[in-house]
Amino acid sequence: MRPELGLIVQEPYATYIVLGKKTWEIRRYPTHIRGRIGIVSPRGWIGTAVLAEVRGPVSVEALRHQRSRHRADPEFLEAYARGRPLYIWVLTDPQAFPEPIPISRPRGPVVWIRLEEPPSRRARQARR
Repeated sequence: MRPELGLIVQEPYATYIVLGKKTWEIRRYPTHIRGRIGIVSPRGWIGTAVLAEVRGPVSVEALRHQRSRHRADPEFLEAYARGRPLYIWVLTDPQAFPEPIPISRPRGPVVWIRLEEPPSRRARQARR
């Protein structure tokens, strides 16, 4: 099943997610979105993962001991949190695409984008 939404994540963290090396995405707020989502990086739509649950709020101090799950430096977490609590978006069942799928991304501080069907799949379906 193709996800409808893509989460925009910077590199190298997006690649870590689709390779299963990063299972927690740290954000400043929770989300009600659950299920399979696309992972979108500056390279394009690079894979998918299941957003299984959201935990928190948690302190930066609590996250220091879980670096293998979120991969962020303590200094980055401190600066990102700005003294506020953070949330853990738990990601499971990662799947990396063999090649990134080009995707247009809106400019500015966007977290989610609506994913369109990949152009190659649309072309195949039009020929049927």
